[in-house]
Amino acid sequence: MNKRDPALKPLEIIEAISRADKDGLGIASLTGNTGLSKSTVHRIAQALTESGYLIRNDSTKKYKLGYRLLRISSIVMNNNDVKEVARPYLHELSTKTQETVHLVQLDGLYGIYTDKIDSPQSVGLLSRIGKNIPLHSTGAGKILLAYMSENLRNRVYSEVGLTKNTAQTITDKKMMEKELESIRRLGYGFDRMENREGIHCIAAPIFSENGKVVASFSVSGPSFRFSLEDAEGLIEKVKEISEKISICLGYVP
Repeated sequence: MNKRDPALKPLEIIEAISRADKDGLGIASLTGNTGLSKSTVHRIAQALTESGYLIRNDSTKKYKLGYRLLRISSIVMNNNDVKEVARPYLHELSTKTQETVHLVQLDGLYGIYTDKIDSPQSVGLLSRIGKNIPLHSTGAGKILLAYMSENLRNRVYSEVGLTKNTAQTITDKKMMEKELESIRRLGYGFDRMENREGIHCIAAPIFSENGKVVASFSVSGPSFRFSLEDAEGLIEKVKEISEKISICLGYVP
């Protein structure tokens, strides 16, 4: 058996407390959970409390995680690049579907492609990273539109408008609001040739640790090989990928 690294003992105590209920753990419980001696646990817990990593309840003599850990956690999450976290899952989706997968984030009142995994098929999509897209007529765009604040959404309606890009584009605000309500309820959405003729798409949100949508992703393909029925067949898969990426970003479903 490998000898325990003394430098990791404080982390063992912190992890034990993180798994406890809201009341925290006392010295005896920490000793049992970590296998450390009572004197070692007491010494480390006292030092962690003095530095703000733990909080001690004087009446129960139990320890809970301190606010300094919350600050560090926030820094980690802020530095966590959505593109970096999402990419392996988007590759998985591209491999499964053999179609183009996009990662989209908000750029003012538009969406912007922040990552793209091209289809290996001979016929792909003419899109590129850094390109702005309308929110109302694209699958990934409608996801962002659905989860943004009402004030910002109204700005999209008034300042950008609901331009008719194809015969299928939703251009009526009431119909769009009904579509967005459905997206929020179901957790996914479609582009039924609404942005470009002959292109179908299914999209889903990516949530951050605070429950806000920070990005969306989509699978898109030409209708001659990626029908609406094909897109609908991916509902469970895109919901699974949505949850996996979101959990990696700290979201708790």
